[in-house]
Order: sequence, then structure tokens, then C-alpha cells
Amino acid sequence: MGEIIIVIILLVLVIALFIMSYMKKKKFNNELGQMRNDLKVGDKVMTDTGVVGEVVDSYMEDEYKYFVLKTGRGQNVGYFTVHANAIYYVYNKEDSLTEKKTIVKVASKEDQKESTAKVEKKEDKTDVESKVVNN
Repeated sequence: MGEIIIVIILLVLVIALFIMSYMKKKKFNNELGQMRNDLKVGDKVMTDTGVVGEVVDSYMEDEYKYFVLKTGRGQNVGYFTVHANAIYYVYNKEDSLTEKKTIVKVASKEDQKESTAKVEKKEDKTDVESKVVNN
């Protein structure tokens, strides 16, 4: 009798796993479809093959939606057309690589001397610790 209960519990867990997986996949596909429908000219996108470009045009042909992407920089600019289902990710304005700024702080000579002194002290301490461990 106990074996039958264990088998029933396992079957219920497996069925629940399949249902949860299906629901998660359905939600993901709905969000992806909504994202593709909201695309507009000027959006920076990535295709499922990793090509990054800017949407310059979209059109419908034979019930399918297509996007024309502009890729490259400077003189190396190219255009190509992809099916709407190939668009996998849309970059936000904040995600744009050109808008990110890197702040570099230059340390003064006093700060550099202090940091080298700290490193030397730390190295001396590790030498003492390794000698104690080895003995």
C-alpha cells in the first residue's frame, strides 16, 4: 500500500513539473511576442544569432513581419532584413554602449605610496604566516 502512495506522489510531482514548465514557457513567449510587436524604428536590437543592429524599417509580406536592421559603424555599415521571430532582445536607452561612461579616478602620489606600503605589509605578513605553516 505504501508503494502505491509513493508512485502516486511521484506522478503528481512529474505532472506538476510539466504544467509549471509549460506555463513558464507560455509566459516567456507572450512577453517576447509583445516585445516584437512594440518594436519601432530606432530601437537597438539583438537577433537570436547575436547580430546587433538598429531597426530602420519594418514591413509585412505574406502575413509575416520583417525588420530591416542597420549594423556596423563608420564606413562599415550594412543593412539586412530579418524575420520578426529572429529578434530576441531589445536594448533600452540605458543599455546602449555609446551612452555608458567609465569614470577613472587618478590616484595622487601620496595615495600610491600608501597603497604600495599596504601591499608590502601584507606581503610581509603572508611570508610570516607561510613560515609558521611550513614549520
